[in-house]
Amino acid sequence: MFRLSMVAAISLSLLVAPGCSLFAPHSQTLQVTASDPDAEIIINGSYQGRGAVAVRVPRNQSQAVMARVGDRVGTASVQPVISTTGVLDVVGTFFFLFPILGVISPGFFKLERDSITVVVPPGKATGRNPLAAVPLGGLEGDR
Repeated sequence: MFRLSMVAAISLSLLVAPGCSLFAPHSQTLQVTASDPDAEIIINGSYQGRGAVAVRVPRNQSQAVMARVGDRVGTASVQPVISTTGVLDVVGTFFFLFPILGVISPGFFKLERDSITVVVPPGKATGRNPLAAVPLGGLEGDR
């Protein structure tokens, strides 16, 4: 009887244990604050808001962050690193083969930071494109 219950317990743990990372959330909240509250915040080329934003982003992808006020721009990036759940999957693979399945899921990773501040260089922003003053025919010296 004891042997049968042990086999049942191990079988159940093998069904539950295949890659804990598979069950971890695939996205994570990234909080971005610009040093200038009027700055536009752009993450991976997509406008997210002004000043400070909190955005859900994939855990397993690098995030390129830009804060812009007129012609002043500050940039930062956030890289994925192996999460605690990912480490447990790797360790668990030595005891049971199935946790290695977690390596293929986004839950295996986490962002290295969940909150960043993007510094926009100081200066007087004109709020307009510096190329807007160039006439359509170009400058006189260009002809």
